[in-house]
Amino acid sequence: MRFLMSAAILLSVASPTSARNVVAEDSHGITVAVMQGNGAALERIGRSAGTERFAARAGYHRTRGEIAQSNRWADTCIADSAVMAEKSQGVMYLCRSLRAGNRLLEGDIQGWAADMQTVHALYQQYVAPSLRAGEEVRAITAPNFNAFTRWPRSATLAAPAPPGFRLPLSSKAGVPVVRGKIQGGADGKQRNIDSDFIIDTGATRSHISRKAAQAMGLAVTDGFAIDNTLPDQPVAVGLAAPVDVQLGDLHFRNVSFTVTDQIQFNIIGLDLLYQLGPLLLKRGELQLLEALPAGTCKQPLAVTSALWGGQYSLRLPMRIGKRDELVLLDTGTDVMLEASGVNLATYPQTSLVERRRWTMHGMQAVRYAEATAPVTFNGRTVTLQTQVSDQPANVFPISWKVGFGLSNDYDYYVDVAAGRGCLAPRTAE
Repeated sequence: MRFLMSAAILLSVASPTSARNVVAEDSHGITVAVMQGNGAALERIGRSAGTERFAARAGYHRTRGEIAQSNRWADTCIADSAVMAEKSQGVMYLCRSLRAGNRLLEGDIQGWAADMQTVHALYQQYVAPSLRAGEEVRAITAPNFNAFTRWPRSATLAAPAPPGFRLPLSSKAGVPVVRGKIQGGADGKQRNIDSDFIIDTGATRSHISRKAAQAMGLAVTDGFAIDNTLPDQPVAVGLAAPVDVQLGDLHFRNVSFTVTDQIQFNIIGLDLLYQLGPLLLKRGELQLLEALPAGTCKQPLAVTSALWGGQYSLRLPMRIGKRDELVLLDTGTDVMLEASGVNLATYPQTSLVERRRWTMHGMQAVRYAEATAPVTFNGRTVTLQTQVSDQPANVFPISWKVGFGLSNDYDYYVDVAAGRGCLAPRTAE
């Protein structure tokens, strides 16, 4: 299988480097289809007669949040004699990458690290020679996988979460915030530290700041990830030694938080929300459900991700104006609707708003124009206040996100493990 060059991917795993970070797009388009949550393309490729069908089917189930089914097809692919016999090893590279990423999403960090060592060897032999000088896929080339091959499984619930359980939230900051505790630790130290956490559906992994880790005496292993949103300002990401997290009566064991110098607040991301099953997130509380209410969420979510598990994001299908879009569900921001990656040069300077906002690069000034947009989602059409920003886009040339700014009128239904969720009119208190 030949590899072609594509646009730079925005989040990869590694340490900063001067080489240009790129996507090595396979000739079938599977890599980019997974990255953009294009289930229709993967379903079509999955019906083909070639060995690429295995990778496409594994990728298809990833885009639907169906990790167990994705694993089944990735394992079938890896064991297939025709895949093993291919001279290019292109399909093997794709399937090994998907399987490694699934392990990371399931909290199996040591399994991910071990599998990624195999992916690295395939990349060096079969993919790297097709790249131009000075170009690389940093998710594969830069991380210190060996540092994580004995890492314990991350973020497991001590006991099943009971349907009907309610967790009180504060939303004074415009985002949902829960009070919890960081306890114990794999290092044997006794901790019992109160902490506020943002419930952030836009974060793949839960996070603490490096200052917080240092204050708790928590060891950090660097070289786990890097954010490349701004190529000239890479943000190094480490992994903190495991601790337990208590949220009300919910007890998570061996939570491995990501760590950066730039983000100064603590986050509960999709890795913990994955363990909770179906839930309702609204102003004032998080409630666990037995199932998402029948008929409430009329369309499945799409999941976008890198092959290796980074950038795992939930996307709501929405029609904005005359275009169908996959919109990032990001409760870690207070916006209603935002479009990033827009050139603001044609907007009158007097119409632009500038405010300071937390980003992966710390507190920064952000420019945007204010507008309104007709938006159709979950069977309803409404007009929403929209921020049009020249901030770097993520995954798509123009990247849309919906934040917690709609929580006055809508409730947020999410089942991360089942790949489902939606916004529905707010229920009575």
